Amino acid sequence: MSTGNKLYYPKTHIVNNLYTEGKEWMYEDGIEYIGYYHRYIDGIHMSGAVFQRGYSKKLIEYVDIASQPTTFEYDKLKKRINRIPPKPVYPVPNEDDYAEGRIKRYFIKRRNFTSYTDIIEINKSQYRLWKKPNMGIDETLYMAIELNWKLTGPMHDIVTGLNTEYGVYDTNFRTVKLYDSKFTGLMNFLTDYTELSIYSTYVDKKYKELFG
Repeated sequence: MSTGNKLYYPKTHIVNNLYTEGKEWMYEDGIEYIGYYHRYIDGIHMSGAVFQRGYSKKLIEYVDIASQPTTFEYDKLKKRINRIPPKPVYPVPNEDDYAEGRIKRYFIKRRNFTSYTDIIEINKSQYRLWKKPNMGIDETLYMAIELNWKLTGPMHDIVTGLNTEYGVYDTNFRTVKLYDSKFTGLMNFLTDYTELSIYSTYVDKKYKELFG
């Protein structure tokens, strides 16, 4: 286990499942930490009830930097942009999307979670906030993906000689299967491969008539 000072700590040198309600620890960038943390025998404290690679971050003793506006730390703190949590957004394709035959969909989840129940569908603006370092949604805490979702065409692939007309169901199934390898749980989250398409019972009839 790599944390800060040592490469490995025996279990007897770690105290897990500690909790702080605030005013005790903060991240090195000055953000106050509230929640579970763990402590090592050499005095290092890290976020998370237990160590999780890519998630746990080093904690330092809390200092009310705002009350010391002349310090260098406060100058750095002023540059910090507040983090925001992702909010679920269900896409609603418009006529232009159906004319193009596809729509972009965006999904996000915590990096240390593997269950599909943690996946959230978001919109393009939130995805852009996630892609910007140190802005908006925390890119170190969350992972996100962007994928194309087919809306029109035949239900299933149609092969004629050497030519293939790709179907809505089959294309979306392949897309989900491909991304599930790096975004675990997506196949359990997206199970309706005709969702939003002209084959969905919830899509406006005018789109079915125009593009069906």
